[in-house]
Amino acid sequence: MEFTFGIITDGNSDNFIRSIINSIIIQNIAKYEIIIVGKTTIESTNLIKIIPFDESLKTGWITMKKNLICHKATYENIVLLHDYIILDKNWYSGFLQYGNNFKFCITQIKTIDGKRFRDYIIYRWGLEPYFQDRCLLPYSYKPANAIRQLLYISGTYYIIKKDVMLTYLLNENLSHGDGEDVEISQRLATNNIYIECNPYSSVSLLKDKSQSYWEKEELTDKDITIIESLSDTILDTMFNTQKLHVHKWIYNRCKVII
Repeated sequence: MEFTFGIITDGNSDNFIRSIINSIIIQNIAKYEIIIVGKTTIESTNLIKIIPFDESLKTGWITMKKNLICHKATYENIVLLHDYIILDKNWYSGFLQYGNNFKFCITQIKTIDGKRFRDYIIYRWGLEPYFQDRCLLPYSYKPANAIRQLLYISGTYYIIKKDVMLTYLLNENLSHGDGEDVEISQRLATNNIYIECNPYSSVSLLKDKSQSYWEKEELTDKDITIIESLSDTILDTMFNTQKLHVHKWIYNRCKVII
């Protein structure tokens, strides 16, 4: 398996980036590259490409940065990383175990104290009264696509095929905090591209990140029984309600029509 690791930065995390690079190198991946977009003192090498970025163009323009990575990527599998995500030592061996037959993928994400951080997770808005207190799926759970459409990725880190990303680029009208991660998750699901979880690989945060109570708890067996009892028609209605919620939220926040 071949990977492009794309790291986005605002210029204040070079120590973290060096740790991230080292965590990639020790994986012993046969073919890979690292692309860094943003201000950095890291030097270019045969394996590391630096793409300067003018932060004054637009505050928090992470969608543009990630799209740049995807245009420049050499390899089929693109790993998009914020500059505080480090690969655990099992990351590549976990992908060899999981395989290359995916389009849009997440792995375990761990907080600095080893707990789960919004990795394999349901987007709770639009599902009321269901799944308001617990939203994490068990790593071993493989839901039907009608359920998968209700999931979303945290833009902090995910893996996606280059051809998928170039077909469905991130919306550059959106910036950090504008719901760009939920919007791309829903747009891909609308086009029958669903989030998968590779349970064998993991990454960790290099800094503390806040979490809501509902993204700390895993669905119970009873919760899974409930969601599996819902018809595809009901699940589709929930998904459409979610999309409407996100589109309205984005418009109210930044006047962007999705």
